[in-house]
Amino acid sequence: MSELAELLKIAEHAAAEAGAALKAHRVQWGVIADEQGREVKIDADTRAEALILAHLERAAPFPVISEEAGWVGERESPGGLVWAVDPLDGSVNYLRGYPHCAVSIALLRDSAPVLGVVDCFALAERFTGAVGEGAWLNGAPMRVSEIAAPEQGILQTGVPSRASSESMSLFETRLRRWRKVRMIGSAATALAYVAAGRAEAYRESGSMIWDVAAGCALVRAAGGEVGIDGAGLDQPLEVAACNGRMPLPA
Repeated sequence: MSELAELLKIAEHAAAEAGAALKAHRVQWGVIADEQGREVKIDADTRAEALILAHLERAAPFPVISEEAGWVGERESPGGLVWAVDPLDGSVNYLRGYPHCAVSIALLRDSAPVLGVVDCFALAERFTGAVGEGAWLNGAPMRVSEIAAPEQGILQTGVPSRASSESMSLFETRLRRWRKVRMIGSAATALAYVAAGRAEAYRESGSMIWDVAAGCALVRAAGGEVGIDGAGLDQPLEVAACNGRMPLPA
């Protein structure tokens, strides 16, 4: 087994532990701890994060950038390896019982996502993959779709988090190119669906690396392409992904 495959197993075990706990304790953990605009923090975020960080510290103690804790450990490591963790992507969905929420764990090498796990625990779907190794849904191989024309495809996206009149105009223009558009409230899940061939592309502005790293790794591992543009791992990003049969969505 390659080193990357071994690290994928570690990430999968950490995600499975956190996902099982989130599912079992939704009533107790579904308590709002903080609200800032449209963003909501709930107890589940920090509880799941603690489980994941403890697991990674025991098994593969690389630096971590996580949604709740920020940077954990030194920002540089041998080989340029960094874990990116979103303990609960889609917190409002989780709070409301909407099933599109996930535990998201990725490993970055020199800032590029190389493996990812997206555990959609409410739907009992776990997406795993590593670049050069393959991608799987509940253990079965998965690949991106073969659709080559946006007019025949599905775009996964979200409303720009820092919306302005200009960004909303660009957003509207983007939507018009596609047969269907889906906004499910979980970037990790949306990208996993591209990797699984359920949609052809993903595009969003203002995402953070922990939101998208695992999903981007899955898309790459499943044969697709990704583009991540930003000033740093702890800064908002422009993120695009597709099945590789068409250009990345602008």
